[in-house]
Amino acid sequence: MTDTHNPFEDLPEPVQAGVRDLGWSEPTPVQARVLPVMREGRDLIVQARTGSGKTGAFGLPIVSEIDPERAEPQALVLLPTRELANQVAAEITVLGKHLGVRCLPIYGGVGYAAQLEGIEAGSHVIVGTPGRILDHLGSGRLHLDTIRFLVLDEADELLSLGFWPDMKEIEGYVTKRGERQSCLFSATMPEKVRSLARVFLDEPEFVTLSEGQIAPQEIEHFFYLVSAQEKEHALVRVLEYEDPESAIIFCNTKDDVRFVTGFLQRRGFDADQISGDLNQAARERAMARIKAGELRYLVATDVAARGIDISDLTHVISYAAPDSPEVYVHRTGRTGRAGKAGVAISIVSALDIGNFRYLQNVNRLEISERQLPGDLEMATRLRERLAVKVEHEMREIPERDRGWKVGRFVRVVEEMAANEDGRRDLAAICAAYLQEHRPVTSVAEPSENAGEGEDDRDRYRDERPRKRSGERPRRSRRRRRSR
Repeated sequence: MTDTHNPFEDLPEPVQAGVRDLGWSEPTPVQARVLPVMREGRDLIVQARTGSGKTGAFGLPIVSEIDPERAEPQALVLLPTRELANQVAAEITVLGKHLGVRCLPIYGGVGYAAQLEGIEAGSHVIVGTPGRILDHLGSGRLHLDTIRFLVLDEADELLSLGFWPDMKEIEGYVTKRGERQSCLFSATMPEKVRSLARVFLDEPEFVTLSEGQIAPQEIEHFFYLVSAQEKEHALVRVLEYEDPESAIIFCNTKDDVRFVTGFLQRRGFDADQISGDLNQAARERAMARIKAGELRYLVATDVAARGIDISDLTHVISYAAPDSPEVYVHRTGRTGRAGKAGVAISIVSALDIGNFRYLQNVNRLEISERQLPGDLEMATRLRERLAVKVEHEMREIPERDRGWKVGRFVRVVEEMAANEDGRRDLAAICAAYLQEHRPVTSVAEPSENAGEGEDDRDRYRDERPRKRSGERPRRSRRRRRSR
């Protein structure tokens, strides 16, 4: 007999109210597997594909066990990026609000005042990035010796070389192993990460829901093979042909993010950027706009590749192949979330095809190659798109009025189409009709002190620009960090 028990029903009623506030009715597979085990108090390593509901899987057991009367930190959730920390903190806040659970996001790039107020108020759950957490610990403002829960979200990134010194230092501040419950969550879990996890976990149970298929099956993957000099023009052609409702365009460096954003904006695309070159306020504005459906194209470094949940994101486009197979999984996992369909497109330079084949093998993905659409295909697609929009507009005109409102322009169109100048005017009218509005740009507004409190592993990375095969030359000789 199939077990139809809903584990949400075992949660305290105030937590169930938070679940309803988020619009959840049934647990996702990872929540159904993890909730009972985590509530038993065991340490866990959880591998589940991106977009599967991992935040709820650890957030629900945590808020269920928080004692609101104890005005002290009882849970610590560590994440690699500010945006992800904000997102997770917001979700946990909703889940615990009916119990009076206070959740505090702590990350760099913003002022200390609000964070200090939250610490002094006795926040129960701390959600943050390692660098700023260590700032508060080192100054004595924050104490974590009362922690009952330690969660490493996107654990493969947190246990990478860049974050490892911070993570080791933080481990010395929190409650000892055996006196706390520790859990690691990620879509990818390389063997090296499992080995390092022993520092934080005590005889963990391994739970996997993605072994053998770590990328969502709802995503359609394909790539275009082009020369390095053609990449930006290939990107424009892809966007014009695919016409995605919303997309993230991933670049490997901050220089390329600025270049691609400016290139797209000059051609009338509704694009903005997010990278370490921007101050936190600008990053949050761009993220809020695309989440609200007010921005169509977000150009980003891999700061946006992990955990960021954007409803109905239809496309993910890699302008440059990622540094590692794991990063490809996290990039493409921004679409196809919660069972929805999505498209993952890669623009691969000829010199980088070997690395691209390697990431396919590691991730057990078959990514098909396509030819860039030609002029005839582009014209056909534009005509189809124009016809759809016109049909939609026509539905707004009462059927009894369509004849005279439309018919009076037939003669005008015929006369315009009879000569070259008229045809150009008609083309301009069609282009204006399909044209999106231009966005408020942040491309020329990098913060002078954006490096302060950046996503923390930047402090350990080599600051020299890395030259990759198949990528365009850098536009600046200044030394820049990779994110």
